[in-house]
Amino acid sequence: MSFSPLQRHFLLIIPIFGLICFCSTTHALGEKPAKPVTPGEYNDFLPAGEITRFSGESLYYDISFLWFENAASAKVSFFEEQGKYFSVLEASTKGFVGFFTSYRKHFYKTEFEILDNGKKLRPKTFLRQVTIGSQVETTHHKFDYVTRSHSWAVHVNEDQVETGQNEIPPGKDFNDILTSFYNVRNGVYGKLEKGRKFKIKTVPEKGHDEISVHIWSEQDQEQFRVAEEREKNDELLFNIIVPKEIFKTKTGELQAWISKHYVPIETTVRDYILLGDLHARFTRREVNYCSECGFTHQKLK
Repeated sequence: MSFSPLQRHFLLIIPIFGLICFCSTTHALGEKPAKPVTPGEYNDFLPAGEITRFSGESLYYDISFLWFENAASAKVSFFEEQGKYFSVLEASTKGFVGFFTSYRKHFYKTEFEILDNGKKLRPKTFLRQVTIGSQVETTHHKFDYVTRSHSWAVHVNEDQVETGQNEIPPGKDFNDILTSFYNVRNGVYGKLEKGRKFKIKTVPEKGHDEISVHIWSEQDQEQFRVAEEREKNDELLFNIIVPKEIFKTKTGELQAWISKHYVPIETTVRDYILLGDLHARFTRREVNYCSECGFTHQKLK
């Protein structure tokens, strides 16, 4: 038993660029939501540096498609637990649309290791879990950089339906969507500036293993902004191509407006099969801060 392509990937790609298990603490915790003048901007922004500075951060999104406004919600968070670093992405449909779609839920969790003097993430494990009604499909990925091997196992409810293993090429890392998300925001693949293009090696699936990113030039971005009647802000416009076979889109194309503080503000997934364009809009950023020890922690939900 397995989900259809539409069911498996319905909410996967929204927050990749555009588009998290919680740890508990005995300290007193307080949320310190940023209140920027412009959405996606915050006071303690740094364009690069120690990547663990994202610890305690949560970004929230509303998702719309077809004629349904705010039909789903998503949250992506970065946190530390007992000296280990993780990220989790949770997304689910809600309300009438939730009933209509069997209240599907997507849960993705990555455990990271920190490289390059604290500036880069590399995944140790990656978990993807999709729940639709009473059916749960879970995929576990493990990455061993000593033996240069990547292994995975797929379960549907309690039944194992697939296992596999392949080689991690020398000098390469397999960056899942969460690893890629934070590495991009920390400038790991180079400075985020208009006109740049780069590729990210991702977890192989269906024979494809790259994500292509193009940051639009100033001229092209301005022409597109005017055509869309969008208010002029200090933003970057990303065009992202993911393997269409993975996400079951017609083109594999995503477009994302990114704030000058590298937070995805609006993302459009083009030509999603059966649903047309999907739209995700940033709603808020929260940081959980421990006043007793001075560090950020993710609260147990």
